[in-house]
Amino acid sequence: MVDNPNSSDQEDFEFVQNLFEQIKPEFASPELKAEILRSAPSAKSTNATVTGLEELIEYLWPFGPLWRPAAGLAIAAMFGVMLGATDPLSPNTVADADTALTEEIVAFVEAADGQLEDIQ
Repeated sequence: MVDNPNSSDQEDFEFVQNLFEQIKPEFASPELKAEILRSAPSAKSTNATVTGLEELIEYLWPFGPLWRPAAGLAIAAMFGVMLGATDPLSPNTVADADTALTEEIVAFVEAADGQLEDIQ
């Protein structure tokens, strides 16, 4: 019915609806429900000596020790400052404007390599 190009959407819907009606639902056994409830964390298992700050930190970062993301953030910040301060793409020496213009003209002439002869 679904592979038939002449079937309408309503017929396809009824076909699929009939398939779903034939399926019997599977229910979880009481043993499985009990095991799931046993393995779930309970609210009573929290430590009573937790302060407000520790509770806030645990709420904001429940994935483990807080030093891991803090260390990652600190290393990323140091790398960014180092990269921004050193700028590996800039030349080590500062050239004046005349020297830079002369180098650009020489590079342009070498790149042209005889292409400027036709221009008059």
